[in-house]
Amino acid sequence: MVLSSFLNYEDWFQCETKSYKILFPKKPAASTQKVNSAIGELTLNLNVYEVPQNETDDNYVYLVNETAYPDSLINSGSKDLLQTFFRNAIDGAAKNVNGKVISEKDITIQNYPGREVKVDYETARAIIRMRIYLVKNKMFMLQTITDTEKDSNKSITKFMDSFQLVE
Repeated sequence: MVLSSFLNYEDWFQCETKSYKILFPKKPAASTQKVNSAIGELTLNLNVYEVPQNETDDNYVYLVNETAYPDSLINSGSKDLLQTFFRNAIDGAAKNVNGKVISEKDITIQNYPGREVKVDYETARAIIRMRIYLVKNKMFMLQTITDTEKDSNKSITKFMDSFQLVE
């Protein structure tokens, strides 16, 4: 079960869970999904705002996925496993949408490792922007989807830069 609180913040909504807070343009829908993986069943805690077709926004989707992994298998302190972990997360996300990774760079949040990625979606029709962080044994994946020509819009930056860990 996802427990999220929402506050109106400068015309955006602040979504806060026990692990993070972030701004969405409108109130996101919280949900939980179970998925089978090579390491067993994982629980994805999602907050998603899909922009309705009748509303004006530079993006189609804003998403945060929080997934806890078995600490014995992956942890942000496991330096030797980080490259493989991020490679699998990025390639898996791109493969899920039949997309192609077009850029990738190392990032951090509070000294935890991460990656910032752009994925070409629907053959140059759209861009998926992602930031993926591994905080201890939890992965946080932030995503936006937008038209290719709107790839550098301010709403993406506001959403991504508003992400903060709650400790």
